[in-house]
Amino acid sequence: MKGFALTAAAVAATATTSFAGGIDRSGQDISILFEEGNHVKLGFLTANPNVPSSPAGFATQSAAAFNSFSLSIKQQVSEKLSFAVIMDEPFGADIRYIDGPLGSLGLLYPEPLKTAVSADPNGRAFVDSKAITGLMRYEFGNGFSVHGGLRAQRVSGEILSGSGVLRANSSYDFGGLAGVAYEIPKIAMRVALTYNTAIKHDLTGTHNFAAATGSVRIPESFNLDFQTGIAKDTLLFGSVRHVKWNGTKLTTTSAFGTVDWVEFVDDSTTYEIGVGRKLNENWSIAATFGYEEGASTGTTFLAPTGTSKSIGLGASYSRDNYKISGGVKYVMFDDKTVTSAPLSATFNGHAIAAGLSLDFTY
Repeated sequence: MKGFALTAAAVAATATTSFAGGIDRSGQDISILFEEGNHVKLGFLTANPNVPSSPAGFATQSAAAFNSFSLSIKQQVSEKLSFAVIMDEPFGADIRYIDGPLGSLGLLYPEPLKTAVSADPNGRAFVDSKAITGLMRYEFGNGFSVHGGLRAQRVSGEILSGSGVLRANSSYDFGGLAGVAYEIPKIAMRVALTYNTAIKHDLTGTHNFAAATGSVRIPESFNLDFQTGIAKDTLLFGSVRHVKWNGTKLTTTSAFGTVDWVEFVDDSTTYEIGVGRKLNENWSIAATFGYEEGASTGTTFLAPTGTSKSIGLGASYSRDNYKISGGVKYVMFDDKTVTSAPLSATFNGHAIAAGLSLDFTY
């Protein structure tokens, strides 16, 4: 019974991490490591936020739609030993300011910068990441297991603000993860705790077309995941994720001086709880409820959302050795006031995200 919640619930929960604290998107999910047998999973997410500023007259669109992909492969080496490889896009942002409190920024750029930023003259922040994680799990046979591995990650992006235009990227840098889990298969119970180390990236690129160097540290995080059977073919599941964003900075140095482009001043904690139900041999459904404890104020326009609440629905169809899962989530954002002198604006809104995954057991 434990397998059906892993897909329907995971797809239904995807949208919460897609708008989580800082620039978190994937939640660094490793659930494939607990699937039975040899397993391949392909995942796709599309998200469409609507986060205007208030008062309504500003009409600033602060977050753009985005897509995300993931591929995971798990191999059972022996009865006690397994390994997995996960390729995903764990962090990202696509922030576009159409008008409103950042509207005046378009007037600040001299030529040729106006031409370079003509697509989003009022401000933009784009961040992309790619990660490859290799990890192993060893089961002791008494319900306890340990897991750990290595993560290679790279970041790239572009920021357009009153400081000018930054375009920068990193090579692959490395971090690790380690965790422990306890299971009682008879009641489909599992509790897993995973620690992800911070990864520091050295950046190279340009600031207003002048060579620039810099650094950013993607912070450490803790994931607690659990599930347990509460009735026949019914599971209760959930997760808690804490990311230590406080103090994270993106800083570069060039001929234009040293600039702190981004600084996060609050950690983020995301809570998720849900119920999964197996309807028959083929169909399963799941519902999730989420809450993220966020700040009501901030100092970076790269993160215009704070506290959020969400509700999601997911379903999966399995037959023979394959499974197709889908989910949709609605996220509501509370007010957050961002102040980055001389600009200040309050944001709120909502988002809709949909996910699809294909699982194959061999």
